[in-house]
Amino acid sequence: MDTLKKVAVIGCGKAKEGQEGWAIGHAHGGALTALSDQVELYGVDLSAENLAAFGERFELPGEQLFASTDALYEAFVPDAVAICTWPKLHAPMAMEAMEKGVKGIVLEKPIALNAGEIRMLVNKAKETGTAISIAHQRIHSAFFQTCKRIADSGVLGEPLSVYAHVGDHWDILSWTTHWFDLANYMLGSAPDTVLAGMDVTDKRLYQHAVENASIIFAEYPDQKSATFLTGPLTGASFQIRGPGGMLLQEGNDVLVLTAEGVERHPIPEAENDFVMTYRELFAEMEGGREALLSINRCRYATEMAYAAHESVRTSRKVSLPLEVDFAPLEVMQHSPVSKLKGIRALLYADAHFGSGGREGIADALTTLSGTAPTVIDAEELGITAKDVQDIDVIVIYHTQSEVDDVTRKVLTDWVNSGKALSIVHAGLGAWPEWSEYHTWCGLIWEWGVSTHPYSPAVIQTTETADVTFPFAEAWLPKDEVFIKLKQTSELILDATATIESGEIYPAAWHPAALPNVGCWMPGHLRSSWKVPSMVEGFGSVLERILR
Repeated sequence: MDTLKKVAVIGCGKAKEGQEGWAIGHAHGGALTALSDQVELYGVDLSAENLAAFGERFELPGEQLFASTDALYEAFVPDAVAICTWPKLHAPMAMEAMEKGVKGIVLEKPIALNAGEIRMLVNKAKETGTAISIAHQRIHSAFFQTCKRIADSGVLGEPLSVYAHVGDHWDILSWTTHWFDLANYMLGSAPDTVLAGMDVTDKRLYQHAVENASIIFAEYPDQKSATFLTGPLTGASFQIRGPGGMLLQEGNDVLVLTAEGVERHPIPEAENDFVMTYRELFAEMEGGREALLSINRCRYATEMAYAAHESVRTSRKVSLPLEVDFAPLEVMQHSPVSKLKGIRALLYADAHFGSGGREGIADALTTLSGTAPTVIDAEELGITAKDVQDIDVIVIYHTQSEVDDVTRKVLTDWVNSGKALSIVHAGLGAWPEWSEYHTWCGLIWEWGVSTHPYSPAVIQTTETADVTFPFAEAWLPKDEVFIKLKQTSELILDATATIESGEIYPAAWHPAALPNVGCWMPGHLRSSWKVPSMVEGFGSVLERILR
């Protein structure tokens, strides 16, 4: 190879406020500029503004700036590229670079968005002979090199363990992969298993799913281990411990704490971490030894992230190498496209003895439709024609004994006109003297006869079902299950509930003569409405009566 290497930074970026505003391409550009005797720098960015700022900062002429990788590779194939785009483009752009004949790549973290993409990159690099280094550049810092030297000396004893945290609401893929990689380096291998607990909602960063906070335990060979905390607190820390003591950073010193006292090891000055990353990559490209940050070693840090996510998804300890080829958090965040988006619901409900069911149904309707329902307290008010003017479905959940004339007329007109009515749990015991309402219910709570054991239940679809549930069967937690209901009209049974005793009872049904009415029996406790299958089952009933 020529001594002067043409290196393109792909994804120059733009500095802005917040966690997504680091413009990491400028950090790579700075390191490559420091190697100006070896490097001719180029920039690639879709944003004309970002590209111009990169060119201005590093004093690059226009012919060294490109608006796309297509334009870059059409002009020439660089010796190496730094891929600094957002994560979803990391693996595709690295594959593109290898296919074009690029011989060296520095790939930002996370290197891919699932373990399958990681294996694809590793295999392609082996096939093409491309040297890929991962931007876990902290490993080159004087602090961590000092830590490694001390840990390897044996002064801390065996087995070693790592304790690391990063706060300030960062997530694993954005930050803790550094700690994973460093733990693997200090402990001499990737772990055998990963076990994690996390706070997972719908948070996304850099356009992919991330957790809010996590605690992760990794087991390594020879009884070594590492514990990582991500999200809460502030700052970051990294400690190595053994039966003979521990080491940590204090200012510009590495402290070694043992029974004999405290030793201070000054952290020496060293070259920039990114500069050292590129020096190693170039040496490997020219036939030298494999870089410390080679993808063959660093891949496991990102696999650990997905193993931690998979541990949370499955509630199990997960082994490495990871065999799951999808991103577990994406699966956890993903909800099937609801046919109920945008529907307007009226929930006519009482507090039902403080069970929280009313609030649970309101939450479910909000989840299913994307809009909070109108809620009317059945203990205080009736339903008027004005209340239902802009409503698509009425949901009944209460046990009031009397119905006023206006409410009776509004609901009768509503059902007779073919509009959607859903009767849920407590609603089966409403208005005990109103026979027409009982016909709509099909099965009713018969006061003094019916009862409700508390039991977990397995919900199963029936052969006669006219409802498309997203499950063949689903488990629901311990809650009221209505039994000994009185049949009041011919009905079609859509789902059953099998309780702990093995007895089977109706769970979802609709009157044969009223396709616009649907009943869903579970739903006493608010906590039950937090179970996805509960919401999905209720949603399926609503979809049928609205179609």
